[in-house]
Amino acid sequence: MKLRLVNGFSKLNKEEKLDKLVNLFEDSRTAKKEFKSFWHEDVKKQQLFDEFSENTLSNFYLPFSVAPNFVINHKIYHIPMVIEESSVIAAASKAAKFWSDKGGFRANVISTIKVGQVHFSWQGDIKKLQAEMPILKEIFLRSTENITKNMRSRGGGISDIELVDKSFEIEHYFQIRVKFDTVDSMGANFINSCLEEFAAQLKLYISNKSEWTETEQKCTIIMSILSNYTPECIVETHVETKIENFANIDTSLSA
Repeated sequence: MKLRLVNGFSKLNKEEKLDKLVNLFEDSRTAKKEFKSFWHEDVKKQQLFDEFSENTLSNFYLPFSVAPNFVINHKIYHIPMVIEESSVIAAASKAAKFWSDKGGFRANVISTIKVGQVHFSWQGDIKKLQAEMPILKEIFLRSTENITKNMRSRGGGISDIELVDKSFEIEHYFQIRVKFDTVDSMGANFINSCLEEFAAQLKLYISNKSEWTETEQKCTIIMSILSNYTPECIVETHVETKIENFANIDTSLSA
């Protein structure tokens, strides 16, 4: 059987994409009505939601819940939670209530260092690239001064830049690994903006090295990405209470 692929789907507008899809249903009219029933009645808000992703047809709703009465560092927080499993909300709320009159949760931020990388392919001697790193670091920092200004004013910013050789795993593969101190913010947009600028500056710098060979002047940016693996972003949290406070919680436990 010959497969019938959909061509040019991303170039269609939202209505055209929806029509294309619902035509695959037995009752296309009902299917389209069902998809549209989840659109937000505020046109501007719906437009914003549509821009979150690609090929958006409708919205997928999850319940917005709250787990109340979390005492954290002597302050009360009502924590929003979006999840389809009600038992998780119930368990979190029960735990919050249990610890609320026992001092609550203690939390201490140890480090806010996050990591991002510029992945690129380059055919040349790594020693040449390593020799250029001091200059490249200056260029990276200078070119992102406007981006990092607010973060630096709060005590954060770019804390380290290093060249990582990955060519032993994949031929001609390298990384610019960057550490960011985002202080009291998540910093995702900040990090991504810096990495995109680093990638542009790296490509420009290498292409302008007239003393290098034509091959060495070519740098292919593979991706600029914030890493989800951040072992230096650490928060320590704990609770404490007397053992006897656990009495009568469960008949299988002794206190």
